[in-house]
Amino acid sequence: MLISFKNPTYVIYLLLIIFGILSIFFQLNFEDFWLDEMNSFYVADPHISTNETIIRHNKTDWHNTKLFNIILKNFLSILGYDSEIARYLPFIFGSLSIAVIGLISYEIKNDKSYLLSTLLASLSIYLIKYSQEVRPYTLLILLSSLNILFYIKLIKENNSIIKINVNFFFFVVFSVLNYSTNPFALIIFFSQFSTSLISFLFFRKKHFLFFLSTLFIIIIYIIFNLDYIFFQISFKNYMLSSDIINVLDGLYFPRFFGSKIMGYIYLISLIILIFLNRKKIFLENYNYLFLFFIISYSYLIPLIYGLIKTPVLHDRYIIFILIPIFLLISCLISDLKSYKIKIFFISFILITTISNHYLEIFDRKNTKPEFKKTLNFINNSQTKEIVYYDPTETYSLVFNYIDNLNQSNNYGLNILEYKNLPENLNTFWVLCYTPIVNFECSMPINEDWKLINVKKYHHTETRLIELK
Repeated sequence: MLISFKNPTYVIYLLLIIFGILSIFFQLNFEDFWLDEMNSFYVADPHISTNETIIRHNKTDWHNTKLFNIILKNFLSILGYDSEIARYLPFIFGSLSIAVIGLISYEIKNDKSYLLSTLLASLSIYLIKYSQEVRPYTLLILLSSLNILFYIKLIKENNSIIKINVNFFFFVVFSVLNYSTNPFALIIFFSQFSTSLISFLFFRKKHFLFFLSTLFIIIIYIIFNLDYIFFQISFKNYMLSSDIINVLDGLYFPRFFGSKIMGYIYLISLIILIFLNRKKIFLENYNYLFLFFIISYSYLIPLIYGLIKTPVLHDRYIIFILIPIFLLISCLISDLKSYKIKIFFISFILITTISNHYLEIFDRKNTKPEFKKTLNFINNSQTKEIVYYDPTETYSLVFNYIDNLNQSNNYGLNILEYKNLPENLNTFWVLCYTPIVNFECSMPINEDWKLINVKKYHHTETRLIELK
């Protein structure tokens, strides 16, 4: 797909990407970090050695692969170790994902439906949310998009003579990187294998390059991830409890699309479109079948694993499911024979999505701890000493984040460890991240101390303590 400014649809495509980028950039640092983001920020500290980074990762972020934290570490080493700067990395990944989703749609169906795919991605509240969070999920959706794009390019060639080319190379690279970001991405691999096998058996399509690539992908992936694979499958109980209730409640669609109403609008629309185009999906177009496999396997494979071993399914782990949802809705609407039905679907989905997008952006509620407000409040008080209280193993993560906020904003506050208080300390603030201490900010203190003031923000609490 060559972009030409002489073609108005390409100009619209670029404008839609810009709109999506602005939607992500707007309020990029609206919320402070929550614990998982503090974890990535702590592990990716560019001031420590790579060996120490790996030790931190294995200790605090063991359920994720190292890839994202290593990329974040190098990103921060160039631009500076600042929590607000860290948010630009997922922002970049999310922005690029919007463009790639449009390219996939154009590759599948060379018509104007790629504009709708791009617009739906640009309006995606779920994609915006995780593009503003310092965790690996937008890296996962970007690499999944590139993986899918080059798979479709590769199988289009339908070569009877095996000839390794550029598409083959990029498909192998992005496949390995994708699966090395999150093991749930292997769902895409199983979908690709199923599609190519069925295409060969029933459509007589010779996907030899794909089957050859699987050999390279499996070998390289195992070499880089063998320890991680064995470590993950060793768990008898995973960190997540069974999430079957949320699966049954709209297959996570209410979470993916911002509300229960929007979730069911997309779910029901998708089901109707699949039914109306069932012949094309299951008998004619193996690209559509591939997208259908991704959606189906995203629930089926983790649920089977949960029944056999331990529950693992969670909505953010299958964030890449947004890709086939956007693509199928856009392409299947384009395939509808009735012009009136086509206009109805486009109008209904766009009106509801744009309305929801407006509400989510301009009526946004804070859901994360408000550390900046807390530090601003303390900075405006007479007492500049803070004792961060956290008796759990997460102490280093949060302390590192608070200390970074203090330095980045030049507050000049003195942040102290609660286990090692100086003897001459007469007045100080006790600061708690309340979910960690079961919402009870009550550090054990000497009976000679008295409580002077309490200030609470969302998920943070500070108590002014003074010597009697």
